[in-house]
Amino acid sequence: MAKTKTKTKTKTMPRKKAKKPARKKAKSTPKRTRRSDEEMIADLQAKIAAVKNRAANRELKNSPAMKAAISALRGIDRALDAAAEQGETLLRHALADSRKCLEAHLTRQGFKAPKANLPRGRKPKGA
Repeated sequence: MAKTKTKTKTKTMPRKKAKKPARKKAKSTPKRTRRSDEEMIADLQAKIAAVKNRAANRELKNSPAMKAAISALRGIDRALDAAAEQGETLLRHALADSRKCLEAHLTRQGFKAPKANLPRGRKPKGA
């Protein structure tokens, strides 16, 4: 007699069906409100005003007196940095005082001055 191989069936676990993600409940979001014509006109007028301000600032920068004032402000900033490196606190405070006056005038004229590295703390006694 010939031996025959018999296959034994192994029990396999039945496949589980993939769960469908639960549907989220629809949130009651308010509907998008459209801007009215008046609101759009007001926004555009604000943009026009901003463009006019930039044009005025550009003309300000072209005037010889303003160019000199802006370059003086930058020169004071360079002197402040040099005085900080040398440790000259009296000079630094004197330059900071002059820069504040010049910066105030330039901001009134519409020029945005760059931020400076001004000294902090009390002024020395000799200032």
